[in-house]
Amino acid sequence: STAIGSKAVVTRAEGLQGTPPIRNIITPRSQASGAFIKSKYSDERSIVLEGEIVDTTIEAAFDRFDDISKAIYDTITTERTLKWRRDATGQQLQAGVRLSEFQPLTLTDGAPWIKYQCTFKCADPRVYDQTQTTGTGAVLAAAAGGKTYTYSYRRSYSPSSGGSVSYTNSGSVPTPPVIRVYGYCTSPQVVLDANTKLVFTGEVADGDYLEIDAAARTVKLNGTTSRLNLLDVTQSTFFALPTGTGTVRLVASNFNANARADLIYRSAFT
Repeated sequence: STAIGSKAVVTRAEGLQGTPPIRNIITPRSQASGAFIKSKYSDERSIVLEGEIVDTTIEAAFDRFDDISKAIYDTITTERTLKWRRDATGQQLQAGVRLSEFQPLTLTDGAPWIKYQCTFKCADPRVYDQTQTTGTGAVLAAAAGGKTYTYSYRRSYSPSSGGSVSYTNSGSVPTPPVIRVYGYCTSPQVVLDANTKLVFTGEVADGDYLEIDAAARTVKLNGTTSRLNLLDVTQSTFFALPTGTGTVRLVASNFNANARADLIYRSAFT
């Protein structure tokens, strides 16, 4: 694939997909052959890229190499997004990368040809679809038999209904979403299933939202100010959306007609 211009190409890529090394806990069986193996997590992903630069002169090739090395060197201090396509018309994927190693140049005497190799590390072992999806949730409503009190805006003091938002993860592994819970609501819960949810104390004011980043494990008011103190850690799990289609539901103790939850996510692959 072309890196920068038609004269700079990536000739080999390793580690763009596939499962990174698995973190195994191995315990020998007492007085028996074999072992107990517990596997739950994978380590970081390693990506190796080899590239070639060909130009009319060695000076021109070095100019192009300098452009590439500048972009590569920047990933030492800052995570950058590496993007690629599986083939000419295939899935477009991406991963967040940091530079691990930049191999010395390979030069051919008298030829305007430069070869290089770089290794990146990905803190997140998943790779993602380049297309980001936003699912807008249905607003909360009072459950049947609830009692409604009218103020300057409507707040319902009853079990909530509605509040569902659907998703489709067309990848091969679960994907961690960003969730936005919009107010007004008190004691909101974001529920994936009976055993997996995020439980919060306090309230989200009308016009505000809580942004929950499942990958970063952060909770921020309006996406800026930390509100991790609102999370009930004893009842909460930062969850990922399973593969396929499904729904996530917002429930709350008190709420008005603006309360809802949105999902922001990308399909994830290994």
